[in-house]
Amino acid sequence: MTVVKGQTSTPEHRSSRLQEMGWNQIERPGCYLIVGSGDLVRVPQDALAPGHSPLVTITSIGETRVAKLSDNPAEPISALRAFAADNDYFVNF
Repeated sequence: MTVVKGQTSTPEHRSSRLQEMGWNQIERPGCYLIVGSGDLVRVPQDALAPGHSPLVTITSIGETRVAKLSDNPAEPISALRAFAADNDYFVNF
């Protein structure tokens, strides 16, 4: 692959088994990786219950992308790190 000076080469599509979505598209509890920073967010069922205020809000000019690591919000960190790394994501937790 040829790279022209001044251009960056980044894959358009990540080969991953993980489901990626925007922060505001989270509809189910679980553990999510913030793709840009590698940070972990645990989303409990209570955070998504109708009529409740969100426990966490993110305000950003750009879209915050997340990848779902687990359906279980209490999944051990060691398992989440390994799963994210196995799917070629940067981990910062």
